[in-house]
Amino acid sequence: MLTEDAKDSRLFKEVDELVGALSLRTVEVTDSVHQGTHHMRVVVFKPEGEVDTDDLSAVYNIIYPRYSVIFGDRDLELEVSSPGLQRSFKDTLEFSIFTSRLVRVYSVSLSSYVTGTIESADEDSVTLGNAEIEGNGEKRDGFTLPYSDIAKAKLEYRWEA
Repeated sequence: MLTEDAKDSRLFKEVDELVGALSLRTVEVTDSVHQGTHHMRVVVFKPEGEVDTDDLSAVYNIIYPRYSVIFGDRDLELEVSSPGLQRSFKDTLEFSIFTSRLVRVYSVSLSSYVTGTIESADEDSVTLGNAEIEGNGEKRDGFTLPYSDIAKAKLEYRWEA
């Protein structure tokens, strides 16, 4: 099931503010402490175009100095990456981040996968354009799914035109 943790996370909000200054969006921020080392992972997305190494480097150079001071009592290991072509969604916030992207979701009520382009997303549901329900081949436009009906979701990538 998808979580709704990102909107309540202080760390996510702080990092998102820093990343937003670079015209990027924060997709995920995780942190953990293991054997005296603070591990931090940040996933970023570029709404216009693709994330490149310059973007990742810029994010690293903004985040690392700040959090190495904040987590001063531990070593900081920071990983910054892009979401990839077929990212599995972990939080409902990702639907609003990936607006206009192709997504594949599993609907519990339909017991089937639904593939479509994210038209809009709010706090309770996502609306897919050009939605196709797998199995029966039914197509719908403006198909709205509540998050409570979505068991899993991921970005869909068409390898062939």
